[in-house]
Amino acid sequence: MGNWCGLGLHLIFLCVFLVANTYTCLGVRNTSVINCSQQERLALLKFKNSVRDRAGMLSSWVGNDCCLWRGIQCDGVSGNIQRLDLKGDYPYIYSYYYDYYLAGNSASSSLAELRHLKYLDLSGNNFHGIIPEFIGSLKQLTYLNLSHASFNGIIPPHIGNLSNLKVLDLSSNRGLIADDMAWAFGLSSLELLDLSLVVFTEAQDWGMVLHMMPSLIKLSLSWCGLSNADLGPFLNSSRILPNIQHLDLGYNSFKAPFPAFFQNMTSLAFLDLSYFNLSSGSNFAKLLNMIPSLSELHLSDCSLDMTHLSSHRLNFSTFFNIQHLDLSNNPLEGDFPSFLANMTSLRVLDLSETMLNSSLPIMPKLTGLDLSRNKFMQVEDVGIWRQCHLK
Repeated sequence: MGNWCGLGLHLIFLCVFLVANTYTCLGVRNTSVINCSQQERLALLKFKNSVRDRAGMLSSWVGNDCCLWRGIQCDGVSGNIQRLDLKGDYPYIYSYYYDYYLAGNSASSSLAELRHLKYLDLSGNNFHGIIPEFIGSLKQLTYLNLSHASFNGIIPPHIGNLSNLKVLDLSSNRGLIADDMAWAFGLSSLELLDLSLVVFTEAQDWGMVLHMMPSLIKLSLSWCGLSNADLGPFLNSSRILPNIQHLDLGYNSFKAPFPAFFQNMTSLAFLDLSYFNLSSGSNFAKLLNMIPSLSELHLSDCSLDMTHLSSHRLNFSTFFNIQHLDLSNNPLEGDFPSFLANMTSLRVLDLSETMLNSSLPIMPKLTGLDLSRNKFMQVEDVGIWRQCHLK
């Protein structure tokens, strides 16, 4: 009988122990867990009060623990805010959630209190004014995206203080100007730089910047008003961008001859030279021979005609790796270019806004094909659509 009583007491104590531990695990929150600091929480609330938020993007910003708020990520040990992601949809006019963005005269300087921030995304919002000076004090940043955010004026030199940056995107801010590029000399660790639509007409040293960024993997400088003259002495340098994989120089004022620095880009997979004048037939062939690693090539609006695509001009072995080819908006007249059917790796082909008018060959590996705004009289072999894997 005594043994049974002792066993019963042991079971009771075991149950109490399990219940207590279950409460600790499933309860509200262990008091040892660190919440965000009061200073950082107040800084975020000041930012919230400084912007117009018609869509309620910041509606979750209530309560004492800002680590639980939308767009916030904190360090699990210190509680310091490390990530602030407030990406909106402005000015994407075709977005279903067109009002899903923040608006204000600028980004509030209260964000300077987030000294441990490593990731900041304010893109797709409507901040009128210059890029605020406090950005340069966030020296732990490795990612900064201020694209599509209606910033204007001159890119401030304090951006150059962010020596830990891996990604910098200032693209699509109409009215943003680069009067010089000295700020970029401190960003030698950059791997991605997007300055598309930034006005470069007064910058005299941007070619030198390319020489100072050996870590760049992706560079986008489309619609920047650049020309060969802007490259200066670096036009024929073989040491520019040795690790680049993605290069967008589309819709500038470049023309032949091709810069010699292309020869050293042995890892280049994506190249956009849209609006580059390729009216000299040898230029197109030379480009392909210089960069055999390409898998995606955009040559829209480059003044290419059928003579540039003839077999006696091109070495077709250079097309072996190309999977995506854009030849749209070129004066290509007459028959479908026969060499395209021999590009066995080709998956996406854009021949829109040309003047082709013949029947189409069967290209069974294509997954994307754009033939809009051409002069095709008929498609003779309707089986082409069944044999392609078009999406």
